Amino acid sequence: LGPVENYADKRRASWHGLFNADVSEMHEDYIRPQENGSRWNCDYVSLRGPLGGMDITGEEFSFNVSHYTQEELESKAHNFELQPSGDTIFCLDYRQNGIGSNSCGPEVIEKYRFNDENIDFTIRIIPECK
Repeated sequence: LGPVENYADKRRASWHGLFNADVSEMHEDYIRPQENGSRWNCDYVSLRGPLGGMDITGEEFSFNVSHYTQEELESKAHNFELQPSGDTIFCLDYRQNGIGSNSCGPEVIEKYRFNDENIDFTIRIIPECK
């Protein structure tokens, strides 16, 4: 789903298709840094850079791409404090909880919670080197 950030419970502005974006375009600039930019319900993603890239295919998955590590996002209180890592950070998730409004309100409702204890998940990573 794209072209904007989306999660299982936050996807009304998204649709299935092929989308292109630079890493910086994938970041959502929240005042309080947090997990962001996820693309949910994907079965294909292609990453390219000056040294090559990779294609990833598989069952339904979520991913995000960022200049910020998860640790950087969690350690800062304000967006202006963020320091880019100098690398491209790619996160691939089998599944995620919905986000609900728990950062400022109630927890995510049951149908969007990720409670699986056993995971059987297959992906294929196809590298491209230059």
